[in-house]
Amino acid sequence: MAKEMKPGKFKYTLETVLKVKNIRERKEKEKFAEKQRDYLTEKQMEERMEQEKKSKEGELKNIIHKGPISEFEKVMRRHAHLGVLKKGIDDQIEKVIDASKKLEEQRTNLVESMKERKIIEKNKEHQLGAYKEMMKQLEINFLDEIATTRFKKKF
Repeated sequence: MAKEMKPGKFKYTLETVLKVKNIRERKEKEKFAEKQRDYLTEKQMEERMEQEKKSKEGELKNIIHKGPISEFEKVMRRHAHLGVLKKGIDDQIEKVIDASKKLEEQRTNLVESMKERKIIEKNKEHQLGAYKEMMKQLEINFLDEIATTRFKKKF
């Protein structure tokens, strides 16, 4: 049930709820920024690993294309190292996907907290509008009363 408005200074009854919603939204923004940093870090790590793999593949191709391979064991070790890099990249891709899911989840939480805050703010705007309308009506009534009293005094 709505609380009856009284003349005087406007006081929003849900002001504390609005403050809590603002604090919650700010915390959700901070968490979102943290998840975004985590995602970008994981993505950069993946890109670095991809570049390292391409670099090592290029080195291996150069050794193979130079001509006869004098040390076949080195080539096999480099090839094995490329396999390890590929596995590391696959693991990193999983981390990127996981970070992306966490980021989207946090984005959803942030959007929800923003909606909740905006609902309370809209309610405050509507109550303020109703308060102003009530005050305007009271002023009109007061002025009408003054005009009526003056009119009665003249006659």
